Amino acid sequence: MSVLADWLVRQAPAWLEKATAPRPLAPHQCRALAAILRCRTPSMGGRVYRCTDCKGTDYAYHSCNHRACPRCGGSGTAEWTKEQEQKLLPVPYFFWTFTVPDTLRSAFATQPELLANLLFSTAFRALQSVANRPDVLGALVAGMAVLHTWGRQLQLHPHLHIIIPGGGLSFDGLRWVEPSDPTWFLPVESVAAAFRLGFEESLAAAAPAIHAAVPDSTWRKKWNVDVQAAGSGSAVVRYLARYVKRMVIADERIIEATDESVRFRYKDSDTGETRELTLDADEFMRRYLQHVPIHGQHRVRYFGWMHPSAKRRRMTVETLLRKLIVVSNEPVPPEQPDWSRLCPHCNQFTLEFYGEIKRGVLMPEKQKRRDRPRCASP
Repeated sequence: MSVLADWLVRQAPAWLEKATAPRPLAPHQCRALAAILRCRTPSMGGRVYRCTDCKGTDYAYHSCNHRACPRCGGSGTAEWTKEQEQKLLPVPYFFWTFTVPDTLRSAFATQPELLANLLFSTAFRALQSVANRPDVLGALVAGMAVLHTWGRQLQLHPHLHIIIPGGGLSFDGLRWVEPSDPTWFLPVESVAAAFRLGFEESLAAAAPAIHAAVPDSTWRKKWNVDVQAAGSGSAVVRYLARYVKRMVIADERIIEATDESVRFRYKDSDTGETRELTLDADEFMRRYLQHVPIHGQHRVRYFGWMHPSAKRRRMTVETLLRKLIVVSNEPVPPEQPDWSRLCPHCNQFTLEFYGEIKRGVLMPEKQKRRDRPRCASP
């Protein structure tokens, strides 16, 4: 059971019926609420099981798998984490964070797809432009970036997390270039300056009206860019996994969720203390829905020789670093009971598949045959 999912299911019908002012909803937000309402219900279809002992019936309905659904994403998080950890190279990693200034957040709210694309591209270019300098690294870098749009109080706080191997591929593609200091990788101030300049130029070219509405002081002050040593990178991958497959807030943080308000815990970024915040139902829903990604928008992107289209360069890097793929015979775990066959009525492992539910209609297994009569010859 999910406290947040149950709360969203109770609130969603009113929001979908009044999807106009003062509750304006974008199409992708309406689709998110509709998916959450259907998730694990007969309208999604599913499977029916019958107990061979007590003759009881059990229903297993399909999940919606929408990125905004609190019920979905748990198994996907583990799979994504495992896949990314297998791709890690035997070099030190660094964890970068690029944060959008406060004065750009309103523009991000009105044009999230455009601003997200600019955030990805300009951060990538800033890192590579500094790495190109011979006195810094003089090599091609690569990395994986994850878009994170919310703060600890669910407010709009767009920023980008990037994990980068410490080093790069030489321009001729023949050797691996290591930084002069394994605990230091690219000057932060130079990357921040290149990021700010590149973002301004890209925004002015892509959306002159939005650029004109941004205060001039935005382009003169220092932008917030941070870097930390990440060791082998495994801890950062597990940290980022929470933002790839999950949405905004976990059930563990919610103290109370009623039809009138929601109270939850958050950690104060200045003091590190755990505090509580209560939002009325409409404000909590507004904050939640503003982080639903637009259809087709990718939260995870790769650049450099880690991009999916640069597999040959990636193989070159692995060869230069002599990354070995070791195949080991893992011990066979002890046999575990098949919990999917546990009958909720008699508590015995006697459930058997009986049929499927499609569009709310039960189709027993014997009716699923597609034995159709052949058409008569003309």
